[in-house]
Amino acid sequence: MMARSLSHLKGLFIEGCEEIERLILAKDQVSSSSSNGDTSLQPMSFPNLTEIVVIDCKNLSSLFPFGFAPVLPKLERLIVERNSKLEQVFELEEKAEVVAEEEMKFDKLLNLSLEELPGLIHFCPKGYHFVFPEMTQLKVRDCPKLTTVFFIDSQKFIHCKTKLVEQEAVEESTTVSNVIFN
Repeated sequence: MMARSLSHLKGLFIEGCEEIERLILAKDQVSSSSSNGDTSLQPMSFPNLTEIVVIDCKNLSSLFPFGFAPVLPKLERLIVERNSKLEQVFELEEKAEVVAEEEMKFDKLLNLSLEELPGLIHFCPKGYHFVFPEMTQLKVRDCPKLTTVFFIDSQKFIHCKTKLVEQEAVEESTTVSNVIFN
């Protein structure tokens, strides 16, 4: 029942939740029944979710496990503001090791806003490269620890990546600490 409800969810708005530490856990699954009556656990999925807004959640440390990105195929708007302990938007499980840079596309994301996030270190995990081909608005403001860099390519696609070597990313990211692309 819950799996069916989540599949219809179009907007997720969370504001002022003091106790929440993670929006989605890496192992979050829902029970699903097949037509022949069998029950199994399926990864949580939000196939119709177009908007996520998370504001003033003081103990939130991460939003999503990294593997969760593909289950947000219609995400158009991601707004994250004033979450003082947030360190990572997409969190890679600590055991996972990156051997080569991997690319992931967010085909529908139009608007990304990261504002007043003093603890934010990574938008995407180290060694990964996100591409936003449809993005029309990017706002990054007051994120002094952010090591993820955002840039535009010759096709006017917005990209972001966090370097494998922490120091290099810190040096490069200082130029985008307060950026707005419209």
